[in-house]
Amino acid sequence: MQSTQDTDLRYNPQSPMRVFNLHWYKDQMSGWMTSSYILLACGTLFLLATGLYHNFNALGITSTIAGIIGFTCTLSITNGKPINGVLGFVSALMLIYVASITGNYSDVVMQTAYIFLLDIPVVLNKNWNSSEGLSPRLLTGKYIGQTVVTFIIFWVITYGLDTVILTSPRPVIDSLSATIGLTGAVLTVRRFRSSYYFWFAQSIMSITLWSVTAIAGHPVWVLFFTYCLYLLNDIIALASSKWFHDRA
Repeated sequence: MQSTQDTDLRYNPQSPMRVFNLHWYKDQMSGWMTSSYILLACGTLFLLATGLYHNFNALGITSTIAGIIGFTCTLSITNGKPINGVLGFVSALMLIYVASITGNYSDVVMQTAYIFLLDIPVVLNKNWNSSEGLSPRLLTGKYIGQTVVTFIIFWVITYGLDTVILTSPRPVIDSLSATIGLTGAVLTVRRFRSSYYFWFAQSIMSITLWSVTAIAGHPVWVLFFTYCLYLLNDIIALASSKWFHDRA
């Protein structure tokens, strides 16, 4: 009993060390919108069924687990929970492996950048400690220009990677999908609600990217379905998330 009380006293939700405390994970999975819980349950079962059916191999299993963790990550962002940093970190590592095997090199860059632009900053940022502290900003004035410049720089880098440094079988789709995602990550870290417009567009581009990749023969249909679920989450966010509605 005393040990439990000591653990509770040591638990500080504002410390980066909270990621090593089980109480934090319980807190992070509580207080979500009902629609998010329903989507998480249905989405997880659906991804397990579609991901592992006839794909019980290293790529299929990794894709499935990465998809489930990544989907949970997007739902936690919608609900203003900093657990998305931990979930995003784990799913990004898995997706880096999948993208490198399938030749989607810009996606490797995007997932790597997510770790440093989004996942680690979210874990370390005290402002992400609770959904009550979530106060997204409007993208206006000079920030619009900064976003345009950021987008162009990212696209030059990712397209150059897919065509000059490495040879991607689908450079345009891969680089554009990554560019939209990278720009969205920057806006999310800076707490601009417009980031969800980029997430919406990135979901559509990723659906295209991974469907083309799967048609080419890789066992990654689960990632196509994962991004379809991402798209549903984006719609929920636009309709009722704290990112857009103060009393959501």
